[in-house]
Amino acid sequence: MIKVCIAGASGKMGQAVANAVLITEGIEIGGLLEKPDSPDIGKIINGVEVRSVAKDALSGCDCLIDFTSSAATIEHLSDFSGAAVIGTTGFTGAQTDEIKKYAEKFPVVFSPNMSKGVNLFFSLAARAAEKLKDYDIEIVEAHHNKKKDAPSGTALRLRDEIKKVRELQDVYGRHGSALARGKNEIGIHSVRAGDIVGEHSVIFAGPGECFEISHRAYSRNCFAEGAVTAALWLDGKKPGLYEMSEVLGL
Repeated sequence: MIKVCIAGASGKMGQAVANAVLITEGIEIGGLLEKPDSPDIGKIINGVEVRSVAKDALSGCDCLIDFTSSAATIEHLSDFSGAAVIGTTGFTGAQTDEIKKYAEKFPVVFSPNMSKGVNLFFSLAARAAEKLKDYDIEIVEAHHNKKKDAPSGTALRLRDEIKKVRELQDVYGRHGSALARGKNEIGIHSVRAGDIVGEHSVIFAGPGECFEISHRAYSRNCFAEGAVTAALWLDGKKPGLYEMSEVLGL
């Protein structure tokens, strides 16, 4: 039985992950971690005490599932030596390098999006960009009004996959005059409103037509289920940095 520690246990993603663990065979909640000022510290949830110290919450756990903040995730990894599933976004380049170093010590699944649909989306967007070589490309993403980083990690990953096959220059939003579109641009736009879980679209516009690929998450369950699948998949894996495409066999 794999025991997981859920970081950010009281948050919406943390609760979704806990619910996914409870209905999945072969895995159970071994630890719950929250920031020190959380009103849930000390409470018993699903038979496990919510703790504020990472070492305490992680003790006896085989895997960490973390959807918190970039700084918090790095701190949690420094206190752990088991497997880790990281769905947090907004990392700096230096923080990403730190995650890579931790992955030399233990196995890590690191992905901006854990859903099956989005991970297929990544490869479809790259293929479309390769085939529609002269088409203009724009990425539009929308999330709830509490999301701190923009553009989303998923939007940036879509950009990166597209730029593997096309040489394009990033343009973030458009405002002002004399902004005729450059030939080799890729536009990236963010919307923050209400309680939108997550929406991403890639627009390919060419002569006389427009082709669009979209993904909409209607609940956090798809991300939580993906994270739990990743935690199970990591059991017995060697140290290394893995992607959700490997977990899902894509």
